[in-house]
Amino acid sequence: MADVTDSARARALSLQLAVNRAHSAARTGDLDLAARLLDELGGLDGGPGPGSDGGAGADHATVLAALNLRAKVHAQRGELTEADACWSRVEAIAPDDPDAAAGRRTLAKIAAGRRHARPVVHTGRVAVIAAALAGVALIGGGGWLLANGDDGDGQSSDSVAQADTGSERLREESRRADALKERLAALETGDTAAAARRDSTLDAVAKRLAMPGVEIRRHADDVQLVFSTGVFPYDSVISPQGASALTEIGRRLADLESDPGAGTGAGAGSGTAVETTVVGHSVAVPGGAPSGGSVVALNRARVAAQYLTQDSDLRLTDFRLVSADQRRGPFPATEANAPRNRTVTLLITPKEPPPAS
Repeated sequence: MADVTDSARARALSLQLAVNRAHSAARTGDLDLAARLLDELGGLDGGPGPGSDGGAGADHATVLAALNLRAKVHAQRGELTEADACWSRVEAIAPDDPDAAAGRRTLAKIAAGRRHARPVVHTGRVAVIAAALAGVALIGGGGWLLANGDDGDGQSSDSVAQADTGSERLREESRRADALKERLAALETGDTAAAARRDSTLDAVAKRLAMPGVEIRRHADDVQLVFSTGVFPYDSVISPQGASALTEIGRRLADLESDPGAGTGAGAGSGTAVETTVVGHSVAVPGGAPSGGSVVALNRARVAAQYLTQDSDLRLTDFRLVSADQRRGPFPATEANAPRNRTVTLLITPKEPPPAS
């Protein structure tokens, strides 16, 4: 669950970072780059887009910011129909959004001939109100201004005042972008460290539990122990060899968790913390259920857990007991393999460290 949460946080931060990059591009007058960055985010209307979660998985405010910025970029490029469509989508998500309402009113006046888009002339680089929260869409040097107020003598001074406010907002956006980069880098570093700890733990488990008669199957997230011969000749009656092997595995599991040198990355004296799932297996028989697990398989898991605790400090509550589907034995479901599939397997996974307080 922690991996899923971290992954979702990383994707949300990536989306925020992409929107901030688009803001920065618009601020420098590179409308083509801003448009391309926004297009790469996908539809942002609830469906996933390339490289992002789309509206469904993204932060609500970030989605609105991206759509508002996309509308303003369209407007600056003279694509008034596309701009109106973007603001319409904003209103569908947030009916009271002030930017969308103001932008659509201005576009309506332009379409009706009651308003003109006019060039804004500044010396040097223009101050850009690129943030989606701004009430004026002004992007890029020598671009076009879409103002919300009526034309009049006070328009020029109002625009300058709004531009000053926009500059401060852009500085804040830049600070936010830097913070997002740092957070995203921290998440990526944390993911790398967690993967290294997991690999180290799995290597220690595979090494410690290797023994005759047991096959170690090392996977990306767990170690599976498979017995070469069936542990249960019939029903829930365990074989002497199976009982002996499970008892020895129980001792080794207990030693693994108590030995501070068993795995790297653990705290002093903490050993290697793992979770063990005991999976009972059974073979489909004529007249019986062909799938869905069975009581016999679950009883086999219970008996196996008792032997795992027999000569160790482990308790029955330390194990998770499950029944496997009859079709999913450790060996192919053939008549010759039936005796080997009357068994249990062990799945051992590293425990996730507690979240930092």
